[in-house]
Amino acid sequence: MVIMKAVLWGSREIKLRLRCKILLFFCLFLCACQKNSTEDVAQEPMDQHEKTPRQVLEEQVIDDTHDAFLVDTKGELGEVLVTVELDENHAPEDFDAMLHFKVWNPGSMESPLQSMEAASNCFHRSDIIDANFDGYMDFSYTYAMGNQPYYDHLWIWEEEQKRFVEIPEFDEISVPDLDEETKTIYGFNRSSAMGTGVHTFHQWIDEKLVCVRRIEISRDSGTDCLEVIVSDRADDELIEVYRKTFSPDTTEHLDESMKWCDLNYHGES
Repeated sequence: MVIMKAVLWGSREIKLRLRCKILLFFCLFLCACQKNSTEDVAQEPMDQHEKTPRQVLEEQVIDDTHDAFLVDTKGELGEVLVTVELDENHAPEDFDAMLHFKVWNPGSMESPLQSMEAASNCFHRSDIIDANFDGYMDFSYTYAMGNQPYYDHLWIWEEEQKRFVEIPEFDEISVPDLDEETKTIYGFNRSSAMGTGVHTFHQWIDEKLVCVRRIEISRDSGTDCLEVIVSDRADDELIEVYRKTFSPDTTEHLDESMKWCDLNYHGES
């Protein structure tokens, strides 16, 4: 009897140990599964990680014939990448080369959002601006440059269309300077140290960029007298509203032209 009890207790002890081992195995298995599942969840964002626009920009070729920059549109697409390629084999009339622009979504570089081209004598000179004062960012690219003046091509961002639109009227503005307060784009092309040249003032009217005032200061080569001519926009065209000749011995022509640089000024009453 004693022997039988010993055998039974021994058998029970073996079964208990076996059950404990089985339970321990399942516990370890479940823990391992849970750990792997947690690691998979933790690693998932890494697998789906996308490069930042800045990283995509750093991967672009920028050299004598290639350029690239980011434009934060402030719209739904956020930052877009603009690449520029200089086509030296295609020289339009009056220009050195043709520039090929492509706009990309940095998060999807399979194909560009749009492509455009423009003639140019310059390269590697871009500016990110809100040229039409609508809260969305645009970009300009210099196409001609002299000792003092320079001229830019301009593309404004159309949020509804999700694309850039070229504004040819901007091409005519020398050294464009944006005034956020008056929503005016000011330009000046100086022709001499005496202050002669042309001042222009452009504003957006019905979503079109138009010149609302033009001040021309010129010198008569025969008399050396200086003449100031002011034209204002009326009936969709510039009409002369002021003309006066000044002595070359004074700076009155500069004082008078400065008065007309204020768009609220319309001459002495």
